Amino acid sequence: MKQALLVVNAFLLVAVSYLLYKDFTRKDTVPSAAAAQAIDKDSLANKRILFAYINPDSIQNQYILAKEVSKEFERKSEALNNEISKMERAYKEKLEKYQEKAPTMTEEEMNAARQDMEVTQRQMVERKQALEEEFGQWIASRNVSVRKKIQEFLKKYNANGMYTFIFSHENFFYYSDPAYDITKEVIKGLNEEYKTASKKEK
Repeated sequence: MKQALLVVNAFLLVAVSYLLYKDFTRKDTVPSAAAAQAIDKDSLANKRILFAYINPDSIQNQYILAKEVSKEFERKSEALNNEISKMERAYKEKLEKYQEKAPTMTEEEMNAARQDMEVTQRQMVERKQALEEEFGQWIASRNVSVRKKIQEFLKKYNANGMYTFIFSHENFFYYSDPAYDITKEVIKGLNEEYKTASKKEK
């Protein structure tokens, strides 16, 4: 076994020596234009990769548009809950009235009351589902709108190509260098853009 290892090591030593000899004694050659272009195009060796990140919580709390969307969300959520509560109260009141009349109702009246309550309940469920679906679509639309504004700003912010990637800093980052936290600059720029756009709309 030792002899086999010695043979392998000796072979590797010879191979490395030969490669070094070839490397130091070869004449400098100019690569073809096609080869040079391929290297420049595909190799990352000539590219500088730099990462930056933004803190989404800070964006949410300090970006004017995001704060307005958050307030609008609270208003719409409250309005939705109020309307659903109103429907549930109306259903309960109608049910209680039928229950009060039940002892004096005929069988035909009882059947009509049962059908009325079934229709009312079905309408209430359908209305509730429609409201929740509409609310969900609104949330998705507003989130996309805010995200798009941030992405568009970041494209302009990084127009000089300084950063290769700009991440949203989430909990899965175990460590991040504060030197690459561009949140404050981004918030400042986003708010300036928002104020300028708001003035133009007035």
